[in-house]
Amino acid sequence: MQSGTNLPRVRDYNQGVVLDAIRVGSGISRVEIAEHTGLTAQTVSNIVRRLLDEGLVIEDGVDPSGRKPRVKLWLNSGARYAVGALLDRDEIFMALVGLDGRILARAHRPVDQQQGAMGVVSQIVLATDLLVSESGVPRNKLVGFGLGCPGPMDHDKGVLYEPLDLFGLNWHAVEIKEALQQQMGVPVIVDNDATAAAIGERWLGGRQRSRNFAFVFMGIGGIGAGFFIENQIYRGDTTNAGEIGHMTLNPEGPECFCGSRGCLELYSAPSSLLKTIRQRLQQGEKSSLPLAGLTFAQVGQAAQEGDQLALEVIQNSARMLGFGLISLVNLLDLRLIVLGGRYMGYVAPFYQAEIQKIFNQRLLTRNVRGVDIETSIAGEDAGAVGAASLVFHELFSARLTELRLVP
Repeated sequence: MQSGTNLPRVRDYNQGVVLDAIRVGSGISRVEIAEHTGLTAQTVSNIVRRLLDEGLVIEDGVDPSGRKPRVKLWLNSGARYAVGALLDRDEIFMALVGLDGRILARAHRPVDQQQGAMGVVSQIVLATDLLVSESGVPRNKLVGFGLGCPGPMDHDKGVLYEPLDLFGLNWHAVEIKEALQQQMGVPVIVDNDATAAAIGERWLGGRQRSRNFAFVFMGIGGIGAGFFIENQIYRGDTTNAGEIGHMTLNPEGPECFCGSRGCLELYSAPSSLLKTIRQRLQQGEKSSLPLAGLTFAQVGQAAQEGDQLALEVIQNSARMLGFGLISLVNLLDLRLIVLGGRYMGYVAPFYQAEIQKIFNQRLLTRNVRGVDIETSIAGEDAGAVGAASLVFHELFSARLTELRLVP
């Protein structure tokens, strides 16, 4: 049996719809909002009045094109702020963003793995305090903190269960949301890094980014995906959807730490590429790359300069990712693939080209329509901006979960 809903929840949902229209409309009138959303003029007027009272939107300028001049509405980017942090294996990337998703301040901190999970929490809290203090943003306008990190996790409860990519950290069922919230004094949202990046991409790009898309997020140790399906974020039954890095590409392939074999990450994660290049350098292959202190940034730069070893390894990695993404697109009928994450920035052009070739040759719907492959609007800040956008998405987006009936 389907659930019904109640009027307050419908009101909240409609307010999210109107705010979303203003956010992506860049100077839109009440009449245009009604036309775009299907809401009545009176409903739009009532909602806009509330948004103006709360300071979330402002009136500025007039559209003279109609029979009657129409006042333009804009998102008030300084009305609310949020801090986001991406927790990777060895580093924390942070961003303080306004309501429009633009970065006001950023920070980058190493992770001291010797301090354990609660030590990392303290590091995040300290870094957040410094970031907000140095930015000059009023703390009473800080509405929350978002953390993006590898899974598995329970997004709703904010509990991490031995994150696959946080090697060296003794984490087991860590209630990180509660720990952060107690020390920060603001609402905290914890989510998968790729899911956070997808939400950030949507917040920055609005509905123009397609109602059905996947954000492919590349961290140093792994690859994940965040999904928007019919304009709604999809997390799955246990909130762990998107672990594409552990799709099996070759059941007889090398063993993965997850317990399976031939996983996508073993061919396409940055750490795997570095391992392959080091092995080939040790075998005597010629390259401009150094064996000692090799970084993924160096690999990307070498490929751009025509180094054959770097090019070959990157292109093979991209092809393997493309094979995995074909299954994803065929399964979900996606229109857009967004490539992002700090490490994707070093190799994105090569990945775009190789994945596009594979899609043109093997995609089930290749003769019906194409699938766009684009890089993230947020660039290397996608993870941190996405984490901050978790807060805005929770507070202001029109989400179908808001329409569930409370027993």
